This record gives sequence, structure tokens and C-alpha cells, in this order.
Amino acid sequence: MKATFKKGVHPSGHKELSKGAPIGEMPVPKRLYFNLAQHIGAPAQPVVEKGDRVKVGTLLAKEGAFVSANLFCSVSGTVLGVEERITADGTKRPHLVVENDYKDEAETLPPLKDPTREEILERIRTCGIVGMGGAGFPTAVKLQPKNAVDTLIINAAECEPYITCDYRVMLEYTERFVNGVLLLKKALGDVQCVIGVEDNKPDAIERLEWYLGDKKIDGVSVVPCRTKYPQGAEKQLIFAVTGRKVPATGLPADVGCIVQNVHTALSVYYAVTEGQPLFRRVMTVTGHGVAKPANLWVRIGTPVSEIVSYCGLAVTPAAIDAADKRVEEAEAAYAADPKNAELKKELRAARKEREEKHDASVAKLINGGPMMGLAMASDAVASTKTMSCVLVMTERDVRQAEPSPCINCGKCVSACPMNLMPNFIDLCTVAGDFEGAKKYGAPYCIACGCCAFVCPAKRPLLQHIAYSKNVIKERNL
Repeated sequence: MKATFKKGVHPSGHKELSKGAPIGEMPVPKRLYFNLAQHIGAPAQPVVEKGDRVKVGTLLAKEGAFVSANLFCSVSGTVLGVEERITADGTKRPHLVVENDYKDEAETLPPLKDPTREEILERIRTCGIVGMGGAGFPTAVKLQPKNAVDTLIINAAECEPYITCDYRVMLEYTERFVNGVLLLKKALGDVQCVIGVEDNKPDAIERLEWYLGDKKIDGVSVVPCRTKYPQGAEKQLIFAVTGRKVPATGLPADVGCIVQNVHTALSVYYAVTEGQPLFRRVMTVTGHGVAKPANLWVRIGTPVSEIVSYCGLAVTPAAIDAADKRVEEAEAAYAADPKNAELKKELRAARKEREEKHDASVAKLINGGPMMGLAMASDAVASTKTMSCVLVMTERDVRQAEPSPCINCGKCVSACPMNLMPNFIDLCTVAGDFEGAKKYGAPYCIACGCCAFVCPAKRPLLQHIAYSKNVIKERNL
């Protein structure tokens, strides 16, 4: 029986769009923009000034507190200054701007051979590594929990639809990835290690099992997990592979576990073994709005507009304009000769083409997957350490019915992996009863979106729960 958790949903994967695309290299743009707050905790503090010469791997901003992370340059060139720019969550934050000189001069740290636990932790901290599967919690801090741990879990589920970058890393960078896992394991005191992989990636499972066996690596095992969303959520993955239940208000370390992401392990390998700070990441660029879905090494600070432009749009603005013009011309011709059967046929064909083009036009750019990702307000957003995917969704993808009153079917309750009551939280939120929303579990929501996914009334459950969470926190209820 495959490892799994209770409840959850089964959205369409759409991974076939990009899973066959080997990891390529995204061309580096002329200007890059480095968000000083691309991790949980305090923003990094700039250590460079306008006019400074920098290289690939130059420290741009230093960690601003214990929970913070260093930020490194991803190109060689000149610092142009600091400017406020829009981020993926719609807010404006300070960004360091660097102009690329295309010389790609680099500076690295000395590689560490047979490092101690303390050396590994210090290198991870120095190189600015954070959790690269979502929230961006500084990795060095996470590897020093207050509670004793006995199990390291590598989240290789990649349960979000569309995203395939971790899958490609496991296939193409197997040795580096596993060596990164071993370094994480050593940093925790040589605990046991489990790599949880959804069973829709059989070739990745086979590849990892072969490598671990061929190299005779002990203490690391691969656990196939049932393909179900949100298999990659920390509490659900821990239960699936260990049977341990993390308390609703608790952390993985409370049950002796630490969870790390595939790309985090890969970055640890580069930092420790090759002395390379975190300045790039593998990203999936996909969706029905993309001409050529891809998995790419993208330098941190690259504008999303450049990334999308490189992969191309399935339907360009020029093609839409041409379809609109064809309809205008066909309507004018038919109006002048309404009895002409051929002109009537041409008008129908032109209108059909216009509808198809508009349906396939870009409606949204998502930072991440469709379940937990955020719609970006602008393609001027710059890539960060945690941006694993740019999802280009079409008008057809996002079209849905208007919300209607709850019909009390209970599907959201049956789907919620945290055993909450999303329907009652929704009702309380609409009524302004935030004490009631708290009673039904709003603070414990993991924002997976399962409730909204199954709701036949198309209620904005996720948004209402998020609103209640914020109000409960602000009012200290």
C-alpha cells in the first residue's frame, strides 16, 4: 500500500506539458532586480552602493536578523541603486538593481571536504540558502531545532499540478541531489532519511533507488507516495511516510522530523561541495498559454516578462489582433452582400477563429502552481529563490461560474486534510463572526485550496479563510 494521508483531492496534473523538457539555461537579461525580502524573516540589508562593481556570487545584502538570509548577485556588472518594485504578492518592496556586463565573472567560496556539522550549517547560512519549495524559511535556522529530531524527510512529492522542476532535478542531477541530502543528514547528526516521491514519477523513484543501491548508501530510503494533493504539505507528508501526527499548532520537530525540499538539497550541495552561493534556481515555465513549456536554470532577479518571452506565448497579441481584423473585414463584406453564401461561411469561420484565439490568450501569470500559487499583478515581478514555477494560464483555464450560496453538501469538509470546517468558517467570515471562524479552525488552515477546488457552489472559501486568519491574528482573538 502506497504511503498517503487522509482526505485531500485529485486535481488534473497537466505535468505532461513540461515533464519531458530537460533542464535548459535561461538567457540572462540586461538588468536584474533583487528583492531584499525573498524569505521569511527580516529583509536582507544592502552592503553595496550605487556604482559598485559586482560579480556572480558577490554578496549584495546581508542577513538582517537571526531569521533572515544573505542575498547574492547572479551576474557580473554594476549596481545601479535601489528602487521600489512590485513583488509577486502585489506589494512594493526595495530591490537592488544590477546592470549585467555579460562577462559572467564569478567569485566563490572554498569547497569544503569532509566538513563537520558546524561547517555545513555555517556554509548553508553564509550562502543564503532557504527553503525553495514555498515559504523560504532560512535553512540553517530550520536545521537547528529546539527539539531532538531523528528523521530527515525530503519533500520530493511535487504535488502541485503543472510543476516539474524537482522531478527533472532528481532525474538529471541525481548525484548532486543525493549528496546534498547526505549533507543535510549530517547537519542534523546523521539521522535517518526518507525521500517521499509521488508515484506519478516512477522513473525518478527508480533512478533514486538505483543510485542509492549502486553507491551503497545507508540510512536513506525512497518511499513512493500515492499521487494525491496536498501530499507535499509538511504535516501530510510526515504522516504519510512516518505515521506521525504533527499537532495543529505544532512544528515537524515536535514529532522528531525536519522536512527539506529537493532544490534546497541541491543548493546545499553546490554551497558546500563547490562553494557556490545561492544565485540561481531551476524553474518550470508552463501552462496552456506557453508556446514551449520548459524547465530552466534561471538567475535570481530575472523579470518574469523575460522568462515568458523566452518560452513564447501560445497565442501572441499580434495573432489576436489579426483574428479581430479578419472578423471586421468579414462582417463588412457580408453586410455589403448578405445573400452571398461564401461570405456568410467566411464570417462564421472568422468568428470561430477569434473565439479560439481569445480563449487561448493569457489571462493570468501564477507564481507557483494553480492550487497554492499567487496570481501576479504584473510581469515586471523579478524571480526569487522561492519561485519554482511561472504558470501562464489562458482565458479558457480561468473561466468559471459565479459563486452561489452554500448548499451544505459537506464536500469541503470531506476534502480538508486538516479536518477543518471550511463551510462554517465561510459563513462566519461573511457574518463578521471571527470568534466563530476561530472555533471552526481558521488559524490552522494550510491554504492548500482543497475546499475551494471541490466546492460545487464555487464559494471563495480559501480567500474567506485567509481573511479570517488575518483578522484573528490582528485582533489577537
